[in-house]
Amino acid sequence: MNIGFDAKRAFHNHSGLGNYSRLLIQSLSELYKENHYSLFTPKYKPHPVHAFASNENCKIVTPKNFTSLLPSSFWRSYFITKDIENQNIDVFHGLSGELPVSSLKMPKVVTVHDVIFLRYPEYYAALDRKIYEKKFRHACKIADKIIAISKQTADDCITYLDADAKKIEIVYQSCDTMFFMPVKECDIKKKHDFPEKFILNVGTIETRKNLLNLVNAMKYIDEEISLVAVGRRTPYTLHVEAFIKENQLSHRVKLMHNIPFQDFPAMYAAASAFVYPSVFEGFGIPVLEALAVGTPVATSNISSMPEVGGEAALYFDPYNVEDMAAQINVLLHDTETVLALNKNRNTQLAQFSIKSIAKRMSELYKNVSI
Repeated sequence: MNIGFDAKRAFHNHSGLGNYSRLLIQSLSELYKENHYSLFTPKYKPHPVHAFASNENCKIVTPKNFTSLLPSSFWRSYFITKDIENQNIDVFHGLSGELPVSSLKMPKVVTVHDVIFLRYPEYYAALDRKIYEKKFRHACKIADKIIAISKQTADDCITYLDADAKKIEIVYQSCDTMFFMPVKECDIKKKHDFPEKFILNVGTIETRKNLLNLVNAMKYIDEEISLVAVGRRTPYTLHVEAFIKENQLSHRVKLMHNIPFQDFPAMYAAASAFVYPSVFEGFGIPVLEALAVGTPVATSNISSMPEVGGEAALYFDPYNVEDMAAQINVLLHDTETVLALNKNRNTQLAQFSIKSIAKRMSELYKNVSI
């Protein structure tokens, strides 16, 4: 088979959607070498994380002639069709909620990660919401199969995008292979000036991620335990910093945003616990990363988090600070509970193995092309 991917995110996004795209393309090209993979991107500039593109069965396709002068969104929506047809594609997969507006003759698959822009419209500019909704509705309407990365996302596709439930397949995502490997020995605490004992939180510092309540919960956690929150700053960060200062927690809470991705496994491993208090996620990949490394996890009892954590994590009401603190204290002090969670870890992680996900996707491509 010749499988085509809208690979813009794989080449131009070095976090969430990019990680999903790269990992899927890499695993398929290495495990199913008999296939050919055409990677469509408006521009290409080599980068260390693009190693997958050098596989013999992968081919990068960029705009040619006058289409290379157009804005990338025009090419991806309209002019990409001719390039796709020229590559004799058997199945085309939009990896980030989009498919070309102009018609494609071959079977089409689209992955929807979340529809947070509809569930929480207040976090998005009105014009952005309208553009996203138009693109996602179109993709769900014309796709032969819709890949939802969680049951939560599958339900939201039906509720907010009027997607046909019969077309939806839930195929979980995995995380980078480095999280499943033994952590390389390094003095990560010294390298990044981490506290001796700390709780870790990873994710963009924005309202939905609910960091403020986690900081508040620190008032109920032993004084020798600190909190390290790693993520991109947004205006919400100012509210968190103001709360930290007002409550005299500056010596116990550290906000960081410059940790190299390759240091993440060691950072997770160094933490006494990983806490993820988000009020909504399409998936919640930091929970999976922490579990893969083996760090005890406590997370929200709503949205997709229980799907990812299963019986290998503890749960709390993200709106209840005392409940959050209570579960964190269990991870910090109840050895038997932590051991019990760890026994469930491998069973839970099996659902997110790269091999099993690649197998499901390969079978889906074959079935949709029949």
